Amino acid sequence: MPVFLSSLLHFIWTALIPLTGLVLTALLVLYALYVRAFRAPQKWLLAPRALQALCGVAGVGMALLLLNLYLDHSAHQARQDGAVVRAGRERFVLPRDYQYGELLIPQGSLINRKDPFDKGEPDRPLALHGLEAVRFAQPVEVAGVWASAMQTVPARVELARDQSVGPVYRFNSASQAWELHKLVPALACKKGQIAVFQVPHIPYDVQAELGKPAPDGPQARFLPSQWMLRNCENGPPISVEPAAPR
Repeated sequence: MPVFLSSLLHFIWTALIPLTGLVLTALLVLYALYVRAFRAPQKWLLAPRALQALCGVAGVGMALLLLNLYLDHSAHQARQDGAVVRAGRERFVLPRDYQYGELLIPQGSLINRKDPFDKGEPDRPLALHGLEAVRFAQPVEVAGVWASAMQTVPARVELARDQSVGPVYRFNSASQAWELHKLVPALACKKGQIAVFQVPHIPYDVQAELGKPAPDGPQARFLPSQWMLRNCENGPPISVEPAAPR
């Protein structure tokens, strides 16, 4: 069906007929008051068939108006319910150990993620694609460092203990590439500091995944072993929002 015709039918169904029914109902109420209150030897009256036709059109219009109001309310309620369900899958405590790419995230970890494909369906399975941040239930080794929390974009890891971390990489402006830092093989980083990493691009078939969620579970494109350490820096803890109320 052409877009113009579809839009026209939608306008007629949702606006024109209900509005006509509402206006006719108001006019018929005024007509009834006129017939009842206005007393004169001769007064203008509608023919019975015309009155019946107008009442029928008004009834159809009002019924359609009430139906549209009900459908709008139901859709609004469904959106609200879906938003609650979706929020519960965006900020939650992991109910079990979960393998996400190379990383095994322990049960009880606090997860923050975004899933543009989540419409709030009630029975969607556990997934971590779209992972943004996690605060681990216990220290976890990520990209060669022991971490208490992690952020994916940009890749930052909150250190769970004092540790020597390396190798260190630096950006070579001449070759326009990241390379090993020959003068600084490792860094002595402190608990609570943030280790900052450069994440190389992982090639994949964009056309094959167009319009689909990214791979999840062990197949996820999450490979911290390929991350390149840039530096350790002081800063606030990685922000991980609390779990959404259920």
